[in-house]
Amino acid sequence: MIIRCKRIVLFIVFCGLIVALASIIHWRQVAVYTASLDTRPFHLGLVGEINSIEPAKLSNHPESLLASAIYEGLLCFDEEKGEIKPALARKWKYSSDGKSLTLYLRGDVQFHNGKKLTAADVKASWERNLGSLKDWSNVSLFLPIAGCAERLQGKNIDIYGIKVLNEHTLKITLLQPNRVFIYSLGHPLFWVFDSEDNNDPLAGTGPFIFQENKENKKFFLIKNEKYYRGNPHLAGINVQVFPDEQQAMDDYKSGKLDFLDTVPLEEIKKIRKASEYKGLYIEKPILETYSLVFNLNKKPFAGNYYLRRALNYAIDRKKINDEVFGGSCLPAKGAIPTRIPGYSEEMQGYSYKPEKAKELLEEAGYPGGHDLPPLLLTYNSGEAHKMIAEAVAAQLAQLGITVQTQALDWNYYRKQMSSMNMSFFRLGWKADYPHADSFLYSLYHSSQIGNSNFSGYNNPQVNKILESSRAATNEKERNALLRKAEQIVVDDAPCLWLFQKKAAKLLGKDVDSLTIDAMEMIDWYQVELFKPGVNQGGDAVKKKV
Repeated sequence: MIIRCKRIVLFIVFCGLIVALASIIHWRQVAVYTASLDTRPFHLGLVGEINSIEPAKLSNHPESLLASAIYEGLLCFDEEKGEIKPALARKWKYSSDGKSLTLYLRGDVQFHNGKKLTAADVKASWERNLGSLKDWSNVSLFLPIAGCAERLQGKNIDIYGIKVLNEHTLKITLLQPNRVFIYSLGHPLFWVFDSEDNNDPLAGTGPFIFQENKENKKFFLIKNEKYYRGNPHLAGINVQVFPDEQQAMDDYKSGKLDFLDTVPLEEIKKIRKASEYKGLYIEKPILETYSLVFNLNKKPFAGNYYLRRALNYAIDRKKINDEVFGGSCLPAKGAIPTRIPGYSEEMQGYSYKPEKAKELLEEAGYPGGHDLPPLLLTYNSGEAHKMIAEAVAAQLAQLGITVQTQALDWNYYRKQMSSMNMSFFRLGWKADYPHADSFLYSLYHSSQIGNSNFSGYNNPQVNKILESSRAATNEKERNALLRKAEQIVVDDAPCLWLFQKKAAKLLGKDVDSLTIDAMEMIDWYQVELFKPGVNQGGDAVKKKV
């Protein structure tokens, strides 16, 4: 009897352990999908495609926005102060000649897998990113570093311009003085991860940890409780990827989303007027421009800046903006967008002056458009691009200029643009880093012809000014040089500048502390949610989760 009773007791204990273990497993599953028992995840709506969240393979804004919750760089931009501030690096120092940059890392940063961040991890991340670039137009971001060109040519595996001095110190040697280089360290190509990690995606250091991916349509992230800036406010982020803008908008209207990253153009005018969206609609200029590029190596644009300037004065940008974008863009007057170091309010640039356009057209040798062959305006397929091309053609027709339009598939279009086969074509350019240098040097310095200088623009004076601006030891001097360079570029008119894009986003009613910066990114660490509550008087209130 005694032996039998012991067996019964042991059996009961064993069953209890099984139940407890099952409860733990169930709790862990619930934790994965709800982030915590007393909070809910943030519901993020993205429109487009997510094919990768690996930093070097990001090819669109939705991918970058999602990846930015997982990965981060050594430095970032403080938009309010207009200056660089620390991130994974606590401080930095340029050499007196501006040709080397020493970065001192924080000592309290861990990857999501628990491994401590070191300078060797930074070097390994950057070398991996350079070797796995998806968008080769971004290669120019690495080229200022000594040894990157040799790495790309297969001559060296090691990038000798990136040197690990000790566990938390990194030295970057540059080919030329370049004090703007630190601005580029916030770009995804310089984000850091554990390159030795066996997981996919690789472990980052950001405020949220990748947890699940369902066929690139749904993603789930949980908060990084060991994040060096502190405990993130959100318990987790549920990401829904929509193939269609209107479907995403419908989900937002039904209360399923806390943030909608893309608002359909046709909805914007209604949203601005509707009282229910007050305080929820975000519209902000971002560092992205929309231009039509002249190929300066092809006729009739080669050697004829009168013609190029005439076309710039001939376009009513405000009218096209209102008709196509619902007023959701800013008409551009020059090469540098607003809200960026180096931008000048005093630069007059181009506006709609049809009489001035007629005078310049005559000086160009084509009075009333006579003897000017039809211009072929090429754009990548898309309804908005088509509408803009047709509107430009219609306005130029008023000057007697015939414009034919041509749409090409995006992949073929990119090849044609890179090989500079087109004479008059659309270019959307989003800043690689928040500085005027990202527009002027990338698009108009002759060293970038064949890479990001698609017009073939080559002005030795502009080259010299841009190089001097990179070597300048203070921001005031640098910005003065950039404004001088822009004025020359605008006078030369290698492009027909049309618009600066505005971000159009929608917040859910329970969202707090979410802001969009000029790079169209979010500091996910700061974002908070409210949850319903009741005060002592019985009134419904909101309190932070």
